[in-house]
Amino acid sequence: MTIKEYQKQVAGLKHQSILNAASKIFLTVGYERTTLEMIAKEAGVSTATLYKHFPTKRAVFGEIMEVVWDVQLKFVDAIDNVDIATKLLIIGNKYVSLLRQPNIEALFRVIIAEAQRFPELGEELYRRGKEPFLKNLHFFLQTEVDNKRLEIKDIPLAARQFLGMINDLVFWPKFLITDLEISDAEVERVITEATETFIARYSVRK
Repeated sequence: MTIKEYQKQVAGLKHQSILNAASKIFLTVGYERTTLEMIAKEAGVSTATLYKHFPTKRAVFGEIMEVVWDVQLKFVDAIDNVDIATKLLIIGNKYVSLLRQPNIEALFRVIIAEAQRFPELGEELYRRGKEPFLKNLHFFLQTEVDNKRLEIKDIPLAARQFLGMINDLVFWPKFLITDLEISDAEVERVITEATETFIARYSVRK
């Protein structure tokens, strides 16, 4: 390993340590009370080092949203050479895996509780998290339309319909009732029903 490679590896580890520390503190004390100094201490780095990675608290929060939403995922690249139903099932399961991450409900509660005082929280959630995820889904659906496998006039609406059928039954009940348990079998049924409903609505008529 060269010196540059080693330095890059160390910087990557520090970067991840900062994100982990920030997530913990945001969930513990909320966004308003969190400071960059608190994050640096929890991460075991100097304040100067933290500023090299993240100049503001908002920047830290924004990258956490990117990680939570796995914005690097490209549906078309990840699921080729299978039928449309299988592709939608894979996307549905990926979406559910995001919704069922540890502490995801707690993170959304922080955003909702403090969004009025800090509107940038909602903006970071959408612009750096959900919007890129939706754009990936739009691209996937448009590809299926171009290949004559789906017939959709309003791609953004169709994307939200598909995700809505899932999160309305998988995420929001658990968000509102903290001790509610939703079984894996029930989750799988929800994804399957959403897929079948979507295909019934948007499959190409022969």
